Amino acid sequence: MNRKNELTYLVRGQLLDSGRVADVLVRNGVVRDVSVGKSLGKPDLGSDETLLAPALVDLQVNGGFGIDLQRDDLVMDEVIELSHKLAACGVARWAPTLVTAAVDSMERRAWRIVEALTADPATDASVLGIHFEGPFISPVDGPRGAHPRKHVIEPSISVMKRLVGAADGRVACVTLAPELPGAPALIRALAKQSIVAALGHHAANAAQVAKAAESGATLCTHLGNGLATAIHRHHNPVWPQLANDQLHASFIADLHHLPEEALKSMMWAKSPERCILISDAVCLAGMKPGKYRMFGTDVEYHKNGKVCLAGTELLAGSGTLLLEGVINAWLAADLTMSEAFDCASKNPAQLLGVPAPPWPPRKGRRAEFIGFHLETRQKRIAPAMEFSFVGGTRHLPEA
Repeated sequence: MNRKNELTYLVRGQLLDSGRVADVLVRNGVVRDVSVGKSLGKPDLGSDETLLAPALVDLQVNGGFGIDLQRDDLVMDEVIELSHKLAACGVARWAPTLVTAAVDSMERRAWRIVEALTADPATDASVLGIHFEGPFISPVDGPRGAHPRKHVIEPSISVMKRLVGAADGRVACVTLAPELPGAPALIRALAKQSIVAALGHHAANAAQVAKAAESGATLCTHLGNGLATAIHRHHNPVWPQLANDQLHASFIADLHHLPEEALKSMMWAKSPERCILISDAVCLAGMKPGKYRMFGTDVEYHKNGKVCLAGTELLAGSGTLLLEGVINAWLAADLTMSEAFDCASKNPAQLLGVPAPPWPPRKGRRAEFIGFHLETRQKRIAPAMEFSFVGGTRHLPEA
């Protein structure tokens, strides 16, 4: 369609819920008309084969596209750039995630993120708040994962106040080990501030998991990971977290952090309504495979998307973005596609108590949805982004 107003787009695609082809007219960031089964004209974006779905919410992003949020020399322009690149990949809301480091360093990185929120309204609208993954995690090899041992500390309300202050109060989530001294008190303090307290990188027993939930914890961070390599078949941190209905669970569905059968079993044990898909993307996501320096150590980014500490099979975050994880979960966990998208859109928004990206497109609503198609890559079905609307703004994937 030829239009004088360049901010008007006619979008076509199959609606996720019904599978019916719809034309969606977007003008100045707002849905002006939706026609199901009847063409409104020649589309500017999409086709009969395009899939239209809700925009995504990612609670755990360490970086991406060569931008590392864990650097002391991080600048606000990089945070803004990362937010815009994520939007082009369908992520409407996200939580910049800062992993265990010296408290001073974590504060400086939080300051840079806050600077970006102040400088760029689009980034401010997209960022849910900072996710502090540490430093209050297990110091033990295995549960600690790739986090540096020397910076791990016991839960401290005074240290947490410093981090919340550095984030200007914009904190979405704190991941901690519930077995550590002071953990229940810190969980209660976080809950009072409406900050999600999440259990992760820990070796807690059933009683300690139950105590954490009673204290106000509501999430298990990347369940099935951040564990000892060898655990007791019955008495281990996994079962009590799966069994506790007060706890949601996030999962990294890159099929490296969890094999298909483990992902399916855990998601159905927890129930799809309590599952949240995250990317756990590190700075290598969107980059070419190779050897890199990350978190102060050498890592390898393999062709299959697996990121490991150099020379080992120990995982160091994910090289997979969230939309691919949604499709992996849909296929591997035997979910409907709507259920898979709920795990990466509606569910995380509800957990944080924020509005989910509006779906389906309706007249008068802000345009916030994605268009993609499926293709085969390396003998696997994978998504290919066509376009996204985030906060009413159209984004196209980079060539």
